[in-house]
Amino acid sequence: MIGLDINVVIRYLVQDDATQARKANRLIEKSLTPEEPGFINLTTLSEIAWVLKSNYRLDKPGLVAIVEGLLTTKQLLVEDMSVAWKALWACEFRAMDFSDAVIAYANKFHECDYTVTFDKHASRLDDMHLL
Repeated sequence: MIGLDINVVIRYLVQDDATQARKANRLIEKSLTPEEPGFINLTTLSEIAWVLKSNYRLDKPGLVAIVEGLLTTKQLLVEDMSVAWKALWACEFRAMDFSDAVIAYANKFHECDYTVTFDKHASRLDDMHLL
């Protein structure tokens, strides 16, 4: 298994640099398999969501569709899949920022009682408390 950095996944998703996109396409479509998947850790997944939203102005439905696609692609393995799915659900149905939800649910997964934040919007999640 090999780890995938954000820039490789972004080039694959947005195809905005022909040379890098061609290399990313070849890797993801030809080299990675369900038996030998590419690994996307939660930090990378959060950064992907942030870059797509901030730099590429992707709307919420588009972001949800892309993250769901990454989670269900057989040649990719996402770290702590249950955390990623919960964060996606919070993003889609509770209007939360995907990255904030990843932080809250990852901390819960690692047995934190809750996560403290100064972000009022993020504190709407049950597992986030305003400090």
